[in-house]
Amino acid sequence: MKQYDLVVIGAGPGGTPAAMAAAQFGKQVLLVDKRGEPGGECLFEGCIPSKILENAANRYAMLKAAEGFHVELTSEPQIHWDAVLEEKERILKMRAKGAMKRIEALPTLTFRAGSARFVDEHTIEVEGERISFEHAIIATGAVAHLPPLRGDGVAKAWTNADVFKSAEIPEEIAFIGAGAISCELVQMFAKLGVKCHLLERGPRILRKIDEQSALIVQKRMMEQGIDVILNVSFDEIDGEPGRFTVRYTQNGEAKTLTVPRLLIATGRSPNVEGLGLEAAGVAYDRHGISTDEGMQTSRPHIYAVGDCATGPKFAHWATYQAGIAVHNIYAPAQRRQEEPDKLAWVLFSDPQIASAGLREEEAKARGMEVGVEVYDYAIDARAQIDHATDGILKFVVEKETKRIVGIQAVGPEASSLSGEASLIVAQRMSMMEVMGAIHPHPTYTEAFSNLARTAFFKGMMAMRRGGGGGPHGDGRGGGR
Repeated sequence: MKQYDLVVIGAGPGGTPAAMAAAQFGKQVLLVDKRGEPGGECLFEGCIPSKILENAANRYAMLKAAEGFHVELTSEPQIHWDAVLEEKERILKMRAKGAMKRIEALPTLTFRAGSARFVDEHTIEVEGERISFEHAIIATGAVAHLPPLRGDGVAKAWTNADVFKSAEIPEEIAFIGAGAISCELVQMFAKLGVKCHLLERGPRILRKIDEQSALIVQKRMMEQGIDVILNVSFDEIDGEPGRFTVRYTQNGEAKTLTVPRLLIATGRSPNVEGLGLEAAGVAYDRHGISTDEGMQTSRPHIYAVGDCATGPKFAHWATYQAGIAVHNIYAPAQRRQEEPDKLAWVLFSDPQIASAGLREEEAKARGMEVGVEVYDYAIDARAQIDHATDGILKFVVEKETKRIVGIQAVGPEASSLSGEASLIVAQRMSMMEVMGAIHPHPTYTEAFSNLARTAFFKGMMAMRRGGGGGPHGDGRGGGR
């Protein structure tokens, strides 16, 4: 029986960097992935393909809107979807090949295609062969969750794994669920001229995201002609590709929607089926594999990272957790723990949403006393030049420490602001410290110093008037 210091199951954004880091420590590592090439769902069915297709749709929409910038096109813009899909495949193959090349450059790292399952707490089986290990990291990701709705159409609808493979742009499509996946894709299709419907159980889209930010995107969707249907109770979904019938109730009224294409995006489930976790004694539930803050499972020598574990579901979070797991396995004396309060993420909606740290509601739920300062991009030079004034930058400030514990940004370039937002939150910077950075003009980034300066001096004036608080932002800022 072959023996390894470390076995890593899953070669996505969690598993691949974990395996490579351990191999760089000189450990004998086996990396197993059933797909047969590194990258995981993020590369093949998630982050990367979605951004490639959205990039094409965004550029097409820019051409369609050229007249608003006094540019006259001599012909109607055309998008060649088949060429877009070919470009997607080229980039995916290039990235997978590059990752494999880096894996093969490490002499103590072995990559193997196949499905792995635990036989016991120190043995896995890969395609009939048993392999022993000292430590293991599970990084198998997540899969689309299909809700328990009535009707034979549920199992025939698209998920995110299917939509990127379609050779044609549908004429009309409905989305079930208004989370991150649906909101990115529905706007992409709308920009391509597709008639789109978005159905959501709740009173607004993006229920887990800052409400003010989500409502800006919701407003834009309606301006784009997307049929946003809220407060829905689903009764039955029937049909097949070409004709789906969605029966639902809204405000007590029974309604029916018939569309040729349907996409269901109502969450993600941990991809743990068939892993044999019970045989290894690894605890898990429907939310994922249970881990402590150092990524250890109920078996101290087995770790879990990324979407298969409980907690946030982001590719970069999986990579971050991978570093913690490998560090704790091979340098346990200086044990590290994950810090979710520093997590930053981006939603590539229109406008984009970026977030770092805590939302106001999250901070208050922890008993923190916080204030909020808001910068409105309606007054911003860069936003006015770009005709993109629907956006905000928001600071969540802890009153006791005067430190910024959360940032939300909404705008066309919010993704480009996420790095600075992440650094500010990770370092728990004050308004004064943010003011110390000199931001170029005119750029979207100068909103950081503009907001910090406004909040700082507003606080100073409040102190002089005897209003209490501090000069680092402890109340509602100007704007929306």
